[in-house]
Amino acid sequence: MAEAAQARQRTYAHTRWNFVVIVLDAAFFFGGLAFIDPVAVLPVLVGKLGGSDFTVGGVGTLQRAGWIVPQLIATSYVLHRRQKKKFVMLPVLFSRIPFFGVALAFMLVPPGSSLQALLFLLIGAYALFFFGDGLVGVPWHDIIARTIPPTLRGRFFGSINILGGIFAVGAGDIVRRVLANPSLPFPHNYGRLFVLLCVCMGLSTLFLAFIKEPPGTALEERHSLPRLLRAVPTTLRRHRLLGRLIMAENLMGLVGLATLFYAVFGHRRLGLPEWMGGVFIWATTAGTLSASLVWAYLNDRKGPLTVIRGVTVAGLLVPIAALGLPPLARAVGADAHMGYVYCGTFLLNGIAMSGGWMGITNYVLEIAPDDIRPLFLGLSATLAAPAVLMPLVGGLLLRVISYETLFVIAAAGGAVAVAYVFTLERPHVAQHAHAGLAPSPSPGSRPTLD
Repeated sequence: MAEAAQARQRTYAHTRWNFVVIVLDAAFFFGGLAFIDPVAVLPVLVGKLGGSDFTVGGVGTLQRAGWIVPQLIATSYVLHRRQKKKFVMLPVLFSRIPFFGVALAFMLVPPGSSLQALLFLLIGAYALFFFGDGLVGVPWHDIIARTIPPTLRGRFFGSINILGGIFAVGAGDIVRRVLANPSLPFPHNYGRLFVLLCVCMGLSTLFLAFIKEPPGTALEERHSLPRLLRAVPTTLRRHRLLGRLIMAENLMGLVGLATLFYAVFGHRRLGLPEWMGGVFIWATTAGTLSASLVWAYLNDRKGPLTVIRGVTVAGLLVPIAALGLPPLARAVGADAHMGYVYCGTFLLNGIAMSGGWMGITNYVLEIAPDDIRPLFLGLSATLAAPAVLMPLVGGLLLRVISYETLFVIAAAGGAVAVAYVFTLERPHVAQHAHAGLAPSPSPGSRPTLD
């Protein structure tokens, strides 16, 4: 109770303004991504451009690697800075502009032209986007930690999921109509979707620029990447909860072996039409919207560990649904409605995705000392790197096993994750700025890692 009271007594500047502005930023970001949804649309598009299952898995791995690899690099640049907003804006501008080129190329290329160049352009643009997003992650979350109190963070992340989900509902309808329109040849139909993605990313960037950043605590001097890496073992020894959370993240990532292949399986093996991608987006969004209020309530009332446990169970149910729903549809004579029955897979995936980010991020923010919070954020992402490889491993496995066998393996990994997260301890609000990572600084000085 004393820890909770301490958290309430802290001063959080610009809370109301930043709550609204950051929610709008993130909602337009996720709403924009829904037009080329990484699970329901992008894998099918990569396949239509000539990409193999290995390429589909590689794009998924690229997405996760882009989020993870740059985070410690970003940490080394922001750990000693009290103001971090410019380290959000610069990567955002750099990483989102290439999508305008992709939209133009897909709109202008003559139908029937060679698709290999478009595939390379698509992968290149997403690589820049994902890595830019990774650079933004640490400073963006640090600003959230300094402006949104712990008692509001569940509602904050829930608001992002709900508003982003509402935008995604509209995106799903547009995706369905565009891909089902015979007057729009491939790849011009996807070009229209990229144009809409660009509009949303532009609005997201605009709201990012409106963030009011309060000054924060920071270390005395810049710590190079090698110096940060040398501090990792000591940090994990002194902050055991962080290490255990990172292990949980990696185990939770095992279900990612199959995530990118649910839409491909539906398209190639179940014979579902391409426009069902829009319906899959609806199902994912329905899961996100229905669960976000629950996760937000549980986070603010029971804590982020309850959310982590809930989403891990939901994640286990996703590959089970992918395995069980098609034969169930056949058994009850619902073959004609197979696509809508199979949507249950994406509904569960939306439930799991809507809470994972909320639970893990809030757990990290609660255990992180103020002045080295960027280091905790960077480590929690970077050391979850094995989970990044899961889509690529899944694509490799599909060269020798069936989709169904891959789903079984993913479910087994999910079961291990469920067992582990129920052994995690509840987070403790950090009591001191450096929390044992370094000796207490003298009055008026700023701490260092060493």
